[in-house]
Amino acid sequence: MTTDPHPLPASPRRQAVVSGVTGLVADAFLVLFYVVARPWTDDPGDSWLGPANDVLVLLQYLALVPVVRGLGRLMAGDARARGWTRVGLVAAVLVVVLQALLLTGLMPFEYQVVPVSLSAVAGMCWAGAISAAGARTGTLPAAVTRLGRAIVIGLPVAVGAFGAGFLVTAVFDVSWAWAAGGIPGAVVWTMFPAWTLLVGLRPR
Repeated sequence: MTTDPHPLPASPRRQAVVSGVTGLVADAFLVLFYVVARPWTDDPGDSWLGPANDVLVLLQYLALVPVVRGLGRLMAGDARARGWTRVGLVAAVLVVVLQALLLTGLMPFEYQVVPVSLSAVAGMCWAGAISAAGARTGTLPAAVTRLGRAIVIGLPVAVGAFGAGFLVTAVFDVSWAWAAGGIPGAVVWTMFPAWTLLVGLRPR
């Protein structure tokens, strides 16, 4: 494990743990929502799991903001890290705002889901980039940098699998294909809060 002479301060480290745990619970609720409500069918059911996920995602990214800032300060000498810190901040704030608009009924889900998903993907790209910066500067341990890189590698695989599943659903009317294609995406989605949690749990 890399020795870190400039550890992340206690406050953003705690926020990283909160963001990671909240995100993992949110992801579990989302998976259970799809299992229980089956929203891709002609007769989807209702479940409290969907709204609970929406609230937890807002809290996850709200707690992520000080983590992005803290890691950015930790790697302030790295130009690429500074650029990606701006990306991470914008992505996290956008998710918070979009989730708040959804929860207050000011923006319907069908308009909110695409920009919030793109913002979340941008946040994952930030995690990969800041992990690479952490490896370059020696400010993040190997376990964190490996997981961050795995997220970036997994993203195009997840997008391709979902696209293939969506295409099968659209062309052959196989209602479950898009959900099956989303499984790699669900794995990558879960890796992101796991990475955030690992950042918070790393030794001083």
